[in-house]
Amino acid sequence: MHLDLRKLDHHEIDISLPESITEELAEETGLHIGDGTMNFYQKKETIKGSYSLRGHPIDDKTHYDTGIMPLYKKLYDLRTLPRLMPSTGVYGFQKWSSLLVAFKHQLLGLPLGKKINICIPNFFIQNHSLQKGVIRGIFDTDGTIYLQPKYGKLYPRIEIGTISHPLALQLTSFLNRLGLRATVYLDKKNNLQWSDLYKVSVRGVPMLHQWIKTIEPHNPKHLHKYYYFLDHS
Repeated sequence: MHLDLRKLDHHEIDISLPESITEELAEETGLHIGDGTMNFYQKKETIKGSYSLRGHPIDDKTHYDTGIMPLYKKLYDLRTLPRLMPSTGVYGFQKWSSLLVAFKHQLLGLPLGKKINICIPNFFIQNHSLQKGVIRGIFDTDGTIYLQPKYGKLYPRIEIGTISHPLALQLTSFLNRLGLRATVYLDKKNNLQWSDLYKVSVRGVPMLHQWIKTIEPHNPKHLHKYYYFLDHS
C-alpha cells in the first residue's frame, strides 16, 4: 500500500520517510508501540516534534545496537546513535523531528503522548505478514519468555504486557488467528504510581516452538532464552 506523503506539511533534510507499508515498517511500528514515545513540545520559540525509543540498558542493548538502529536507518535514514540515559536508567535514542512525529501521528494514526489506548493501526492488520511484523516489534520490546520449573521440567510462558486494553484484545485476536493460543488477563498493581497491566499470555512447549517459528523474534534476549530451553528440556 502506498502512503501519501503529500499530506505532511513538514520538510526536513536529515530524515526520509517510507512511501509504502511493508513488514519492516510494521515491525518498527510494533517497536514504537512497545518502547516509543512522541509528542510536540515548545522548543525555544517554536513547537517541535520529539521522538524517542528507549529500552532496558542491559537486556535490550544488543538489540538496539544490531537490530533496531539499522532498521531506523533503513526506514528513515536516521543516523542518531543510541546511548545510555543515566537520569532515567534506559538505553535508546531521542530525535527532534516534527516530520517523523507527524508521519507516525497523521499518516499511521499513532497517538501523541501517553499510550493508554494505543492500537495497532489498520494498515498493519490486512495480512498475516504485516500482523506478524507488528507483533514481533511489540514482543521484542514489551514481551518476555518465562521458564517455570514444573514437575521437574521447564514450562514456558510467553507474555506481552501493555496498559492498553484495546491493544491487548487486538493481540489476543491476531495471535489466535495465527494458531497461537492466547489469553489475556489483568494484572492489577497495588502501587498507585504504577499502571495496571493487561497480560497477553501464550503457554506450553508446542506454543513456544510455534511462536519462534511464526513470529521470528529479533531481540537476542528472547532467542537466548529459547536456546536455553532447548538445551535444558
